[in-house]
Amino acid sequence: MSSNPNDPTIDPATADSAPVETPAVDRPDATVDELEADRAATRERLAASVEALVAKTDVKGQAKAKATETADQVKSGAEDVLDRVRQLPPAVLGAVAIGVTLVAILVIRRSRLS
Repeated sequence: MSSNPNDPTIDPATADSAPVETPAVDRPDATVDELEADRAATRERLAASVEALVAKTDVKGQAKAKATETADQVKSGAEDVLDRVRQLPPAVLGAVAIGVTLVAILVIRRSRLS
């Protein structure tokens, strides 16, 4: 097994914590059950590595996940703003409404004069 940290067959979460055992295939006294268990574990590691590589090459899936994440962030931000606006006193809301109305009137008058 290689010690390259970029090796996709090594799970970084378990690479340092799990003790390294000699695979049953490398031991002359290995039983058939040990060999089969070793083969099953190797298949699982290989399947996980293949799944990780497929996920890295799935650009469409990554883009969709990022779009969903961004949409969720925007929705959460909009809900926060709406909650803050709802907590404002009516006088402040009235003043903001008057200000927006005045700006709109000025913009409309300028566009008509031009």
